[in-house]
Amino acid sequence: MEEFRRYLELRNYQKKNVKRVLSIVKEYEEYIEKGNLPLHYISYLKQRKNKNNPEKIISIGSVNNHLYALKVYKNYRKEIEQKETNLIICRSLKNDIKPIEILSPEEIQSLFETTINTRDKAVLASLYYLGLRAGESAELLLEDVDLENAKVLIRKSKTGYQREVPIHSKARDIFEEYVKERVHKGECFLQGLKGNLTPSGIEFIIEKIAEKSDIKKRIYPHLLRHSIASHLLKNGMELEKVSRFLGHRSLESTQRYTHL
Repeated sequence: MEEFRRYLELRNYQKKNVKRVLSIVKEYEEYIEKGNLPLHYISYLKQRKNKNNPEKIISIGSVNNHLYALKVYKNYRKEIEQKETNLIICRSLKNDIKPIEILSPEEIQSLFETTINTRDKAVLASLYYLGLRAGESAELLLEDVDLENAKVLIRKSKTGYQREVPIHSKARDIFEEYVKERVHKGECFLQGLKGNLTPSGIEFIIEKIAEKSDIKKRIYPHLLRHSIASHLLKNGMELEKVSRFLGHRSLESTQRYTHL
C-alpha cells in the first residue's frame, strides 16, 4: 500500500485525497478478504452506513467516489505491478444532478470592491479570473506567473495534467500590485503571514471576505470557479475552450454549466 501511496503522490493527488483513496481501497480489500465476491460490492456500498452518521446510508456521490478510487487502484495494479485484478469494473451510478449555484458578475465585482488587502485580492483573482481550484492556487509558483506575457502555468492539478491559463487584464493589474507589495520570499505565488498559503488558508480568506460582503449566498473557493465557467459560457466561449481553461479531463464535467 505504501507503493500505491507514492504512485498517487507522483500524480499530484492532494494529501487529503491520497488518504481518502487509500482508505477506500483498504475497505475494499478487507471486504474481499472476508470471502465476499467483487460483483456484490456495489450492493454492499449502497447499503453501507455513513460512518459519520450511522443512522443514514452513504450517498450515491460517495458510492461513486468509492468506484473512482477502485478504478485508480486497478490502473495502478495494471500499470505498475502488471497483475490481473479481480476489481469490479462498472460505470458510476446515476445521481440526481444538483443545480450549480453561482455568483453574478455584480456579486463578483462586489467581492473585489469589499477587499482592501492586495494579497486577498490576488487570492480572489486566482480563483475567479484564472478559474483555479483552491489546491491549484496554493501550489501556484511565483516563477509560473508570467505577467509580461499574461499567462500562468499550472503545474499541479487534480487531473494530473499541466495547462496554461491566460491572465485577464483585471487580474494582471491585481497581480502586479500584489507582487510589488509581496513581503515573503517563498516559492509559491500566494503568501500568508508565515509563508506559502495552504488550501485551508485560502478557504479562510474567502470566508472572511464573504463576511464583509452583503451577499447572502454561502461563498467558498470553488464557487468562484463555478462562476467564471458559467460566465465564460454565457459570454459565448466554446465548451471545448472552457473545458481546457478549467483543466477538465472530459467535456462531461464542463457540460454541467451549460444549463445556466
